[in-house]
Amino acid sequence: MADGDAFWKKVEHAVGDLLEVKVVTAVGNVDVTMATTGDSTSTKVATPEKLNNAIVTIVKLLDGDVTTVIAEDLVGNADLRALHTAQVAASLAVLPANLRELVEIGTKIFARP
Repeated sequence: MADGDAFWKKVEHAVGDLLEVKVVTAVGNVDVTMATTGDSTSTKVATPEKLNNAIVTIVKLLDGDVTTVIAEDLVGNADLRALHTAQVAASLAVLPANLRELVEIGTKIFARP
């Protein structure tokens, strides 16, 4: 892969990250690993087995699609649903900053000298 291709793949990945918000609230055995490099933190979540007790919300900015899946066992857990709802709201609060960053990246990439 040429250096230019690798660069554009990185740009595509970064833009994709800015345009989708995922919030997962899981009940069960979950291993979380976090690594910080500079001002960026990556998080990896692994489960030893399939999780059946989770609430997942995915928001896609480009098409306005919002999907929430709630495990049947968690439907009656008002505290957990409230926690998840608060996490979704907090995640969506960062969207204006992400959009500004996206515009800034585009401006830098396509700026004419």
